[in-house]
Amino acid sequence: MPRGRPMYEQPKTLPAYRRAPTRVQSGQTPVHNSSAHSSTVPAPQRDTRLVGHLAALRSATEAVRQAAEDRAQQAELDAALKQIGTRIHEVSAVSDRAAGVLPSVPSAGGRPLRELHQQAHALAGRLLVVAAAQQDTATAMLACRRMDAHATALSTLAVG
Repeated sequence: MPRGRPMYEQPKTLPAYRRAPTRVQSGQTPVHNSSAHSSTVPAPQRDTRLVGHLAALRSATEAVRQAAEDRAQQAELDAALKQIGTRIHEVSAVSDRAAGVLPSVPSAGGRPLRELHQQAHALAGRLLVVAAAQQDTATAMLACRRMDAHATALSTLAVG
């Protein structure tokens, strides 16, 4: 035990910082001060990051689509690619800088379908984290649907 400090003394902690109270003029309702929760990343950079994650998911989904042999799965993946592409254009419309990020179309490269689904699932999870951080509900829901679809495909591959 260190000398000079009684056994029962609590360690010193730093005081918590508090947000300044909102000033309201008479007759007005208070407005939530969101500065405590705002992002430090500029909006165009956030949009570019979101489009980059969407493009990566689109790329991985295209690779799964190329490797898939089942017609029903190919049709589902075509619909997913269309949704992802639409979302890329919607987010890109908000920011001119984000429009410069274009999705690449890879080849499956002989990789097993299971590995491609795992990669797409992981990318959808990363997209979900970014979309949630930016409070982009539409993109977060898209990412959740893609995660569910790839998880289902993975469980089907494990059984078969």
